[in-house]
Amino acid sequence: MRQTDGWGDADDRTNWLKISVPFLLCGAFLAVVRLLLPAEQWLLLFGMMVAYVVPPLGRETIIPVGILLGLPWWLVAFSLAFLDFAGGLFMAWNFPLVLRIPYAGPWIRRFMEAGRTFLDRRPWLERLYFLGLIAFVSFPFDGSGSLVGSIVGRMLGMTKTEVLSCITIGGIIGSFAIALGIDYVVNLVPAGAGLWVSLAVFLLIGAALLVTYRSYRNRHEAKA
Repeated sequence: MRQTDGWGDADDRTNWLKISVPFLLCGAFLAVVRLLLPAEQWLLLFGMMVAYVVPPLGRETIIPVGILLGLPWWLVAFSLAFLDFAGGLFMAWNFPLVLRIPYAGPWIRRFMEAGRTFLDRRPWLERLYFLGLIAFVSFPFDGSGSLVGSIVGRMLGMTKTEVLSCITIGGIIGSFAIALGIDYVVNLVPAGAGLWVSLAVFLLIGAALLVTYRSYRNRHEAKA
């Protein structure tokens, strides 16, 4: 098992800077974007960022909606990737504090215990820890993102820098891959088709992806 880099160290007390800096970065990002966007689009982007933080919506839902509503695909992708970075930074600096939050802390401990058992039975997974965590954050798995990605990284014994790097890289890859794909599909839809036709196309694509994912998941659970 690789050694951690001070995760959960009792002497590593969380101070107000470690708590506030991720939020201040998000505030600074929104302030800069406000200079570039009209008020209506800025409010839409802000609402989407809030929705991304609150489960169960993920980038596979937020990005298509944002692009359909007229936001630039690259801005939506970068905004969600930035949120992944900020969330990973908060978790890296404040993991002991998060463990003390009611409901969240006990859930994280149970998740880690179950995950540790899973990894102990499959030691080969730990040898792929860096690329594996990037892939986990990149693809829209259930619960993937900065929060669960940080927990998985801790279980793998990764350092704070490694986990934050994986979350940032994975967030960029996942967000921009989805945004590029959605933007390509949007350009295939005839200009006069209208919003409802576009929504129907995306719903069909989403349903197909969901069926494929659930089929894969059921096969995986059956083999386990």
